[in-house]
Parts: sequence; C-alpha cells; structure tokens
Amino acid sequence: MASTSTPTFEEVRKEYDDQAPSYNSLLKLPFGIFESQLFESAVRRDLFCQGSTVLDLGGGTGLRARQALEAGAAKVDVVDISIEMMEVGMKDTAVLMGPNESAKIRWFLGDASKPLFGQGGIAELQASYDVVMANWIFDHVDSLSVLDAIWRNIAAALRPGGRFIGVRACDPRTQAMVTGKYGPTCQDFAEFHGGLYYSSTIPDDSGPPVQLKNASLKISYTGSSEMYERYGFHRVEIEPCENTKVVRDDPEYWKLWVEHPGFVIVRAWKK
Repeated sequence: MASTSTPTFEEVRKEYDDQAPSYNSLLKLPFGIFESQLFESAVRRDLFCQGSTVLDLGGGTGLRARQALEAGAAKVDVVDISIEMMEVGMKDTAVLMGPNESAKIRWFLGDASKPLFGQGGIAELQASYDVVMANWIFDHVDSLSVLDAIWRNIAAALRPGGRFIGVRACDPRTQAMVTGKYGPTCQDFAEFHGGLYYSSTIPDDSGPPVQLKNASLKISYTGSSEMYERYGFHRVEIEPCENTKVVRDDPEYWKLWVEHPGFVIVRAWKK
C-alpha cells in the first residue's frame, strides 16, 4: 500500500542506506541506460558543465557527479542524506576515475530541504556555483513549503547567470512506468491535495528489488515552470529523448516512452 505521508528525514535516509549496495542495479536496465545517455547529452550539449563548479543535491552514489566531471566540470560537491550511498559513491569513484579525478568530488551529509548556506548550513559550501544539479529529489515531497525550501537552496547556491539541471518524475501513472517495460515500476497510487503518493520498484537480478516510497506534487510532475520562474530562472527546456543512442537505434521500442515519458531532464538558466 502507498504511504499516506512523506517519510521523515530519518526514514528516507534509512531507506537509502539499506538499499545503497543494490541501487546501481538500475544501470543495467533500459531505464538506467536511457537516463545515463540522456543526462550525458544534457551536461555535454552547449558545453553546459565545461570548467564549472557544480553542486549536486541528492547526489547519492555520485553517478551524475562523475558524468559532470567527464563533461568538463572543474569540481563537484555532492550533498546527500545517506552516508551509505555516498560511501558506495566514494569507492566507485576511486575505482572508475582514479585518485586525481576522485579528488575533484567532495561529499557532504545534508538535507536539500534544510538551509545549506550561512548559519546552520554546511560551512564548506559557498553560494557561488556555476551549476546546480538536483536529480529525483522533488519526488519525495508532499508539501509546497518543503518544495519551496529546496528551490531556495538551488537559487541561493547559484551565481547570477548560473545553470540548473535536474531529473524529475513525470506522472508516475504513465504506462511507461506502470507496465515495467523499461525496468522500474510505479504502483500503490494514492492522491492527496496537490499531488500523489506512490511506491517504486527497481528489479535486481542479483537480489531483492529496490523498494522506494515516493511523493510527487502536481506542480512538479505536470511540467509547470512556476517554481523556476518564482526563483529567478528562465529559458527552461527539456532534453530531447532523441538525443540518446538507445532511442535513435530502436525508436519503436521507445515510442511509448517518448510519447508519455516516466521522467524528463530539465535545464534552466538563472537570470
């Protein structure tokens, strides 16, 4: 059954801590391969990350932080609520990128919905990043006040003219997410005022599936630009699915997704 409230900070952290070792099983699935290719396109196109300082909110195991470095970022600061996820990320980064590149990523335990800068924030973080990444963190939120708090951190982190990139869920009831055609599934839907509770499952051939509780607000999953505009962003754009090799190679297989995607990657520029 779907939860009827957003899990607390401690509940979400424990959920990700417990599932950290198997979370990267997503990379083997069509969903994960597509997401990686789409994100790579988004951070490389127009030299989006070239020479940039990057803040990665909800960066978890560092998948996207590593892609940002590969796309030319100068350094990345990862903030996540799960120490276990970040420990997996530190080990993976050391193996995959070596000591020199690994040193360009710093890891911080923190909650993107709490103040990150100034008094009570994380002292090492400086509010002058070129790029802020926020992937999937809007999909554990059932309160506009919490969503506002996340967006305040995003806006505060960026220098004038800085750039935002993020993965966000679309309506999780779409056939692309319900049928499991691309790997993960969403189920146990329960509407609340302004949004939707649901659970998601990531299959894992080597062990039990990864199970997550989610909450998404309509203002996020319907594709509204209201929050972007409220916090001083313009030129809000969706990365085209056709920019991935998997979609170009097999458009018929991906037709369902292209027409009704399970998630999108958004890029935006701060005024």
